[in-house]
Amino acid sequence: MPKKIDNIIIHCSDSVWGCAREIKLWHTLPPPDGRGWSDIGYHFVILNGRITPKQELSALDGCVECGRYLDEDDIIAPFEIGIHCLGYNDHSIGICLVGKSQFTQNQMESLKDLCLELCQLHEIPANNILGHCETVSGQKEGKSCPNFDVAEIREYLRGAL
Repeated sequence: MPKKIDNIIIHCSDSVWGCAREIKLWHTLPPPDGRGWSDIGYHFVILNGRITPKQELSALDGCVECGRYLDEDDIIAPFEIGIHCLGYNDHSIGICLVGKSQFTQNQMESLKDLCLELCQLHEIPANNILGHCETVSGQKEGKSCPNFDVAEIREYLRGAL
């Protein structure tokens, strides 16, 4: 049975370059080169400007790309379910920032703006914005993703909502 969107889970790509197209390849290629999934795991990807190992386009720093399909209603239909956080996939939106442990100012501003819009659109409280590492499955797996303190994003949203 479809569930209401009630969480946003923040991730990082654990790569210094990439975009939604590349992450989709990483997720859909069969093992051992990829994960063998049916689609990209995240609903949104926030770029850092490094699209390939050798191509940097500063104009794309902070750009938000759409990943897995997500329509305008508050329900995660079966074809919208992400593959980004065990136990949350069927009721959350997955956002991935391209990077490992350093993120640009533009990426962080875009993350705040995107989270604010999604929280308003889907009536998600600020406390329901979590880093992957803050989820039960992320803790069991020893995740540090997204490798920054998501509490700062929640604090910003509490003041903005």
